[in-house]
Amino acid sequence: MAGHNKNIYRILAIHEFADTLKEGEQFHIKECVNFLNTRKATGTNRPHKQTQTDSRQLPMLLRYTGMFTSLGYGEWVFDGVPISRGNKQ
Repeated sequence: MAGHNKNIYRILAIHEFADTLKEGEQFHIKECVNFLNTRKATGTNRPHKQTQTDSRQLPMLLRYTGMFTSLGYGEWVFDGVPISRGNKQ
């Protein structure tokens, strides 16, 4: 069973993945899985221990962020960054 912080690091990694996409860009879920599974820990060359995932878990996390929409058959589209994620001043 996953610890209580496990998905927090996955969500941060999904935000990093979103930074590599343009608004309206389509991608296959395997690209996101590969990004999360090969993400390196800060300051080291080792894979991050808490961002490992597979294509069964990822749809729930992508929907949770509110930045992605499923097109079906593993295809997703990046809708853009929600307004609440911007810098608050």
